[in-house]
Amino acid sequence: MTAISTSHFKNRLKRWPVYLAIASGLINFSGCAMIGSMANVVASSTANLFTGSPGPSFLDWKAMTLVAAPDVNQNSPLAIDLVFVRDAAALEKILTLPAAKWFASKDEILKTYPNAFTIKSWELVPQQVLQLSEDALGSPRVNGMVLFADYITPGDHRALLPMGSAAFLVDLDARSFSVKSKPR
Repeated sequence: MTAISTSHFKNRLKRWPVYLAIASGLINFSGCAMIGSMANVVASSTANLFTGSPGPSFLDWKAMTLVAAPDVNQNSPLAIDLVFVRDAAALEKILTLPAAKWFASKDEILKTYPNAFTIKSWELVPQQVLQLSEDALGSPRVNGMVLFADYITPGDHRALLPMGSAAFLVDLDARSFSVKSKPR
């Protein structure tokens, strides 16, 4: 067995702080890299908020009132769909459709975009007033809301509802409808 000389031991002790400094530097360096990559993720996410395409947002509204005129839809019941759209591509697609096409092809559209829509449907008769609260409609996270009315008369009979509104009044007339919104 060889004996360790004192000078050899002293040389090792002198190098120990160097080894410690190197190890410490490596740990700090890898920690900085981790913090740096987390900072990049946060920075890019924040940048996307301002430069990326708008994503779905939660609705913050209080009520919707549907008012059917005495001669609504030429004295016939009127089907209404309020479509909450979560997908931007699906929103673009349905904004090109007149209401008659929406109602005729709704099942196919739902198959094409299986998770893109939540639909609330009603049928109103002449002189009916339907008041819907936030509790009845909910506050889903959406890219847009589209109202379709299935009139007998030709026309688009579709409206993109403004997202920043607290309430809506929908006047359903004989041949078309109009939407008034109350800002928050």
